[in-house]
Amino acid sequence: MHSRYVTAVFVARWSFQVVAMLAHRLHRVLAAPTIVFLLAGLSCARSSAATPDSNEGGRRFLADGLTQLANTLANLDSALAFTAAPDPAPKAFRIARESYKHVESLLTYYVPIQASLISGPRADEDDDLPNPPPRSAPVGFQVVEAALFDGFLTRDSARRELGRMRRVLDELRFVTRNNATSASALVDAARLELVRVTVLGLAGFDADPSGDGVIEAAAALDGVRELLFAIGHADETRAADTLLRAAAADLRAHADFGTYDRLRFIVAYVNPIGAQLAELQRRVGLPPPGERRLLRMTAESPFEVDAFDPTAFAPAHARPSTTALRMLGERLFMEPRLSGPGTRACSSCHVPAMAFTDRRPRAAPLPGQERKPLRNTPTLLNVAFEPRLFAEGRTRSLETQVGNVLESHAEMASSVDTVAARLKADSSYRAAFAAAMPDRGTAPLTGLEVRQALAAYLRSLSAMGSRFDRAMRGDTLAVTAAERRGFTVFMGKAKCGTCHFAPLFNGVMPPDYRNAEAEVIGVPATPNLARPVLDPDPGRAVLELVPNNQSAFKVPALRNVALTAPYMHNGVFATLEQVVDFYDRGGGAGLGLALPQQTLPSTPLKLTPAEKRELVAFMGALTDTAFLKRPAPATP
Repeated sequence: MHSRYVTAVFVARWSFQVVAMLAHRLHRVLAAPTIVFLLAGLSCARSSAATPDSNEGGRRFLADGLTQLANTLANLDSALAFTAAPDPAPKAFRIARESYKHVESLLTYYVPIQASLISGPRADEDDDLPNPPPRSAPVGFQVVEAALFDGFLTRDSARRELGRMRRVLDELRFVTRNNATSASALVDAARLELVRVTVLGLAGFDADPSGDGVIEAAAALDGVRELLFAIGHADETRAADTLLRAAAADLRAHADFGTYDRLRFIVAYVNPIGAQLAELQRRVGLPPPGERRLLRMTAESPFEVDAFDPTAFAPAHARPSTTALRMLGERLFMEPRLSGPGTRACSSCHVPAMAFTDRRPRAAPLPGQERKPLRNTPTLLNVAFEPRLFAEGRTRSLETQVGNVLESHAEMASSVDTVAARLKADSSYRAAFAAAMPDRGTAPLTGLEVRQALAAYLRSLSAMGSRFDRAMRGDTLAVTAAERRGFTVFMGKAKCGTCHFAPLFNGVMPPDYRNAEAEVIGVPATPNLARPVLDPDPGRAVLELVPNNQSAFKVPALRNVALTAPYMHNGVFATLEQVVDFYDRGGGAGLGLALPQQTLPSTPLKLTPAEKRELVAFMGALTDTAFLKRPAPATP
């Protein structure tokens, strides 16, 4: 979403849920004999036993940082109670936020759930609560910030939230005071924090009303630098220390959020710092393997070639990708016998020459299935980088998606078992499956194998070589001056980067890139914004009928967006200019629709005509047409 803030009514509606969430989590903490918090397979246990790679400096850094944060929160509470002018609360808030940013690297690494209660929105791990609050509900600092800078909340409500934050922090100081840390994990945390600063901090993800995203990014980099000092390895960290100092100084010297040149910062500072941290990681070793990451643990930067692993979200039964398997999957993708009537292939709607879309407002249903309109056909480029699929996010793997599409009466009117039965009679397909899956022997073809082959092909559809990518990798002349300014608008004034996270520009949350949110933006049924009518599609409410799921949809990826018109789940907008205008006016709620659950702020962005043109120009720089040069699959 373009901001992590909602109206006072929306906050009040969920305030009791926040209290319940906090009580639930603290009870779990206090009841556990040994506290183990996990993220990416790494633990922070309440134990005095040192690990073979223990690092006392890291433990002290976390303990001292939490103490400093506790002190600044106490000062903020006192400032909020002060009623005379001049008001000390905004300054106290900024000091407290910078204290949080200073220790954010380890706090979010070891205790992400509790960290989300201090600086929300909440983490996905809280989904086990009965009737959990929406992920967009502000928590912690975001509540206080909304009270101070937006006026959505009273100071009393901000102080109540601050009291909850302080209680969470007290528990964190208790459970982490004797925790062992390791150099390998601490370097990993520093690398993830660099990504967080670059992609979230400089987009204003959690500092929207205050406008302090650039200054807070500097504080976070100060924290990374001091964390490296705590780790030791002075010779290995000296170059990174110098770069981090220079990067923080640059941020403070050009602190205007709306105009800060993110491209220059990434090329000049982030990429070199990332290379230094990656080299340090190689020296101290990788942390123990945990849950597979989309952003590779060996990547120096999320902007480098092959930084993301297309198999990260693959299920356990997915087959390792091979050339033969991908070619078989591509052949199946073009095969009309996959559909019930034998008249439609996957490529009939996901046309490769059209960036794997069909350029229709809505997909055409099979004859006789027109009673329920289909949605706009999304591109399949970079689909491997999505943890949830379909517009409402109803499936979690490409293998499952393949089966769902084949079984849809309106789309394919078939099934994987039907396809397997048809193809096993074809000797050329039997040979192709045998070559792609040599372990299967002469067994009858199965529906699972059909899904595995198609999914392997879909994971190969990567488009991460645009002119923007070349610019971020050092060839800054690959983009025009207008496109470069458009990236600044995208990450700054337009707030696009708070939903479409760089560099994938989809809704998968950095820096772990594990989960994706659904958003409510109020898409209209027609392009007539003068008399808007909300599109009736329920979105995620078809999965779980709760108010905040109504009209909520997965955030689409913006790569190759210049090639994939029309836009939105219903294809209502024919041009990117129309899309930008819709967002500029505050989405559906900004147009006057009654949408209390809208996660997009209804306040107009007030983009100038030049800024709108630059924003559209930047999105054009995300085009990568290398997929058009792929050779056609071999046929017998």
